[in-house]
Amino acid sequence: MSIIKYRAFIKVVEQNSITKAAKELCYSQPAISRMIDSLEDDIGFALLNRNKDSITITENGKVILKYCYQIVEGEDALQAAANSIKGLLKGDIKIGAFNSMLIRIIPYIISEFVKIHPNINIHLQEVAFGSSWKKLQNGSIDAAFMNDDIPNGFEFYPLVKDLLGVVMSINHPFASQSKISVDNLAECDFIMPQPGWDAMFHLIAKQKNFTPNIKYHVASDNAGIAMAANTTGVFIISKMHTDNLPNTVVFLLFEEKFYRTLGICVKSFKEAPPALKALIQFIKIHIPQNYFDTFI
Repeated sequence: MSIIKYRAFIKVVEQNSITKAAKELCYSQPAISRMIDSLEDDIGFALLNRNKDSITITENGKVILKYCYQIVEGEDALQAAANSIKGLLKGDIKIGAFNSMLIRIIPYIISEFVKIHPNINIHLQEVAFGSSWKKLQNGSIDAAFMNDDIPNGFEFYPLVKDLLGVVMSINHPFASQSKISVDNLAECDFIMPQPGWDAMFHLIAKQKNFTPNIKYHVASDNAGIAMAANTTGVFIISKMHTDNLPNTVVFLLFEEKFYRTLGICVKSFKEAPPALKALIQFIKIHIPQNYFDTFI
């Protein structure tokens, strides 16, 4: 079977669209449709449910998709290894990261890295912590910039300890304090992130038991900050996220000095393709440690 069929199948599932997959892979829409038809003929059963308005993967297709990722991953690794042996480091690195790292750490790393390795293409996507390791597992990303609370079977290289605190309106009763204790949160209206985006809350809750008085739920840090600015609620964020806060809020660190450890996570550093190994090595050697220390 041609490996382009596997790539076409993967891309159609990821984009939920033959048209979008065709555009990304630089093929015509009929060509992608023929590839999917051919792959289904080779395998002997349907991989996709296709109708006028939508495309969904079949249950059998979900099983095959996992192996398609592995095959494509293997070919990419083979090509990257060959390029490395020839002294020409090329490749693609698919990176996932949550919002605050995309704003602060990732741009600096990527801009400096591509100066040294212009033939390596970096593909970034914003992901929630809860989905990062799943995307690593199925191969839709090669590395994730995330915190160190990861399942077994992955490897993690720490970069920075990022202190945690809360934002609140400048008119909040606690706004004049220099720091705040978790015990004080019981007295506040609490703005809770949606599941998947609530890793900082759970990090604190694991270390010190408290029952928040939840008044609002939000799906993003920006929404949480906006709610804090215009209500009596408080919202947990990290120091990394404080550069561009509006002047209608204040940020207070916790007295307990809670922090999250952020870094880069992969399936295996040893088995990473050459392009990804180059990025990891670059981070270890070329990024000045005092840059990361600014978050402590």
